[in-house]
Amino acid sequence: MASGEQQKKTALILSGGGARAAYQVGVLKAIAELLPRDVHNPFPVICGTSAGGLNAAALATHAGRFRAGVLGVESVWRHLSSEQVYRTEMGVISRRALKWMSALFLGRAPRRAPISLLDNSPLRALIERTIHFRRIQAAVDAGDLHALSITASGYTTASR
Repeated sequence: MASGEQQKKTALILSGGGARAAYQVGVLKAIAELLPRDVHNPFPVICGTSAGGLNAAALATHAGRFRAGVLGVESVWRHLSSEQVYRTEMGVISRRALKWMSALFLGRAPRRAPISLLDNSPLRALIERTIHFRRIQAAVDAGDLHALSITASGYTTASR
């Protein structure tokens, strides 16, 4: 490559939205089936937003073996239940709903008003179990990944 020339890189961009992120798995699986079995990541740049960012991070951790990464993402989505994302116990939901209604109808916010109606703390555990973040730097160092970009918002850190 001559000096000043840049090698073109193909990027994979995964949009947000829970259902959309689940649909992405079908497209990724079709791409993986079209490529040779042990191919490295065909997308040196991977970008994702929100739930698509989770898919992007998972793929980035398996950049050396694209098909294995896709199968891992597929397995998570195939076995996903609402209990892995939200606390679904009726008591938890009822207490949070009462706090919301209190703040809304009585004009008083409890000292620790919930930011959302559903508690998504189980999602953190799911992410920690399924995405091995240290592998991302290893993929970059090995040349299997050039960059990973994730965009997400945190409700608990937003200004009120």
